[in-house]
Amino acid sequence: MLAGGLWWLSGLPEGVRFWWATRRVAQSQRNYLTHLLQINQGCDYFRDHGLAGGPDVDQFRARLPVVDYADLQPWIDRIAAGQIGVLTQEAVTLFEPTSGTQALKLIPYTRTLKAEFQRGVAAWVSNLLGGRPQLMGGRAYWSITPPPERARRTPGGIPIGFEDDAAYLSASTQWLVRRLMAVPGPADLDETLEQLLRCPNLRLVSVWSPTLWLLMMERLQSKWQSWARLPGLSQRMQKGLQGLWPQLDCLSCWGDGPSAQFLPQLRRLFPQVMIQSKGVLATEGFVSLPLLGKSGAALAVRSHFFEFVDEQGNCWLAHELKAGRRYQVLISTGGGLYRYRLGDQLEVVGHYNQCPQLRFVGRVGGVSDHFGEKLSPEAVLPWLPSSLRGPCFVAYEEGRYVLFADDPQPALERGEAYLLAHHHYRMCRQLGQLGALAGYQLEGDSWAQFYARMQAAGQRPGDIKPQPLRLEAHWSQWLQGRFVSADGPDESDSKP
Repeated sequence: MLAGGLWWLSGLPEGVRFWWATRRVAQSQRNYLTHLLQINQGCDYFRDHGLAGGPDVDQFRARLPVVDYADLQPWIDRIAAGQIGVLTQEAVTLFEPTSGTQALKLIPYTRTLKAEFQRGVAAWVSNLLGGRPQLMGGRAYWSITPPPERARRTPGGIPIGFEDDAAYLSASTQWLVRRLMAVPGPADLDETLEQLLRCPNLRLVSVWSPTLWLLMMERLQSKWQSWARLPGLSQRMQKGLQGLWPQLDCLSCWGDGPSAQFLPQLRRLFPQVMIQSKGVLATEGFVSLPLLGKSGAALAVRSHFFEFVDEQGNCWLAHELKAGRRYQVLISTGGGLYRYRLGDQLEVVGHYNQCPQLRFVGRVGGVSDHFGEKLSPEAVLPWLPSSLRGPCFVAYEEGRYVLFADDPQPALERGEAYLLAHHHYRMCRQLGQLGALAGYQLEGDSWAQFYARMQAAGQRPGDIKPQPLRLEAHWSQWLQGRFVSADGPDESDSKP
């Protein structure tokens, strides 16, 4: 289609600039930071920390502290109240709320920050469409979800939330992308599926979580007979999922960390489709982008200024990273987040030219601690079942930890052994504070039930991230099924 070719051409100049920057990472990062400091010189945050007169990288790192959202919240509250020149000299055009947190976090967006996101997207699209030109010849499905709350403003009158996910793109790119879309805007699940079923030339699917696409396929298969009665669909549906979209070529979704466990199921459903793992993209910033034929995702060296903290607490710049090492990432952006701890742990899996190729390992934190057991996601992920048809995670419930899965029983004995290898968990078990690991066998439309709970908590469907260890309580009240132990069914009743 013409729109696909135009989209590739629009991103091609940035693709070239990104390639050039990967050959000069130190210089590219230094140039970015110099520009960032120049355009925000004189803002309250810089002035209060003694930054003036265009300081260099060393002065920037020496004078500004590493911060979390809580450290910046007083400054952000001032912006929300209507003050200007607080974190940036440029005006804040809106706040984008983060999802999945108990306390709402509002991330300030400026035109510069939006342009930084657009550079990352353009470099990715240039690489993907240039390497797989067949994607330009058909439709695409992009998960577009409305914000959880509409028409909200801060006390100072600044809007909260983009109209939808496509608003991250430039106006011209939005125009092109919307003409490529098989589903042009936010729609409920059944409306989305009906529009996709009427699009035999679907070429590209881009969702955040693989679980969202699995949920859609679960719903499609549960209503297969009713969909087959739609005019023109019965013959295509006789060939199964591959017959519905015979030209589907690429499925883009999270594929690292906890999301990796769902990729085998996607490959079984769509063996002819390339699954491309997305890079790291947060509300706060654009960290990395996938490149065809390369492991991991390349650091978005033209989007922000990056620093990396190793496991010993040492801080490194992008060109100093070593393959095989793990780091936490700090970002400094045009939205006014400086030396901001994003909370993601990344592993360097190689380099593209001089640019580090990164793999998402997991979130830092997320520890469950009811009695001092200090259970982390890393203690759970290695023994989770690998054959999945629905959600799979561990959560605390009824005085013990419970594995929620479609077939949890075979993993319980191995899982308990893994958990007992952790000192604090073992102590809680020995003291009788925790019971043995139990299972909860899921029944019914488990993905739909899972997503219903997360949406009830205010999360947008496209933002719901798989987590091996969930901190929410009372999952059995939301998911249909029954408790089981390593020896067989539990005495507890099944949940309707």
